[in-house]
Amino acid sequence: MKENIKILFEYYLAGKTTPEQEKMLMEYLADPENADSEFYGIMESAWTAKTTETDYSLTAVNGLTEIWEKVEKRRSKSRLFSPLLKYAAAVIVIISASLGWYLYRNVQQATQTSITFLSKTTQKGERLKLILPDSSVVYLGAESRLTWPSRFVKGNLRNIQLEGEAFFEVKHDTTSPFIVQSGEMQTRVLGTSFNIYAYPEDETFSVAVRTGKVGVSENSTGKLRQLSLLTPGMKLSYHLKAHHYDIRNERISEINAWIKNRFAFKDVSLANMFQSLERYYNVRFELKTNKLNDCRYNATFTSKSISDIMEEIRIMSGKKMRYKIDNANKIITVWGEGCQ
Repeated sequence: MKENIKILFEYYLAGKTTPEQEKMLMEYLADPENADSEFYGIMESAWTAKTTETDYSLTAVNGLTEIWEKVEKRRSKSRLFSPLLKYAAAVIVIISASLGWYLYRNVQQATQTSITFLSKTTQKGERLKLILPDSSVVYLGAESRLTWPSRFVKGNLRNIQLEGEAFFEVKHDTTSPFIVQSGEMQTRVLGTSFNIYAYPEDETFSVAVRTGKVGVSENSTGKLRQLSLLTPGMKLSYHLKAHHYDIRNERISEINAWIKNRFAFKDVSLANMFQSLERYYNVRFELKTNKLNDCRYNATFTSKSISDIMEEIRIMSGKKMRYKIDNANKIITVWGEGCQ
């Protein structure tokens, strides 16, 4: 009998008992006359080998309650706190721990498979405001593409990808760093607001910080190399071909000016200015001369039409630049003798 109970108990721990075998085991547990049985050596080992952290999950609690109820049916309330019950608890702790890990593993696998990637692409002249799963806000610029997971997992990296321009207002989370991958440039934050300019066809990417701290790294050879840690008012420009970068100060009010229809240009060539204006206003420039290539400007345009902007540029050039706007085809033809 004792030998059979030992085998039955081992089967119970392995989850191989039938309802009839389980009933037999519970009746043995409920009988105080078996307190000196050799069977308790097995139970003592099970008790001492259990994890130091008790499982308080719903599965464990319900399982332990079920065992107690079975025991209570076969003994009086005055004997409920027999040493046998600590071993009954050990049984459910072991089983529920195994079951808990099984359920956890399945949930984790389901979590991994349920995460999908979303993306949004804007056209020329289009801007969007997006809310990410962690409540971070992204203002996506014209002719840009953002890719992000359908949800972020607490404690893991919040990885997203950007091609183009975007201003980020990242929700603070010290356990889940927020990382933006833009070609060879990686931007890492915990919670801050910053602007990224990263059009693949351009020669220069940039990161400018409005609030908080931002770490910028280069990943051109498969190895991450930290470039700099930026604070508010700092702008890092990364030159793709030379793998070189420089840092300068930027007016904080201009870092996200474009989301408020204010476009600021600082010491930029006319060609680069036209490239940005093409994206913002959904037009196409045609330069008929090379004499304008060396012209550089500092300018800020606030809520102006493209025709007003062109007229201001003409005046800044000393009226040496000329232009013609074809509204029907959204083409602006530019020529002239140079700039002032």
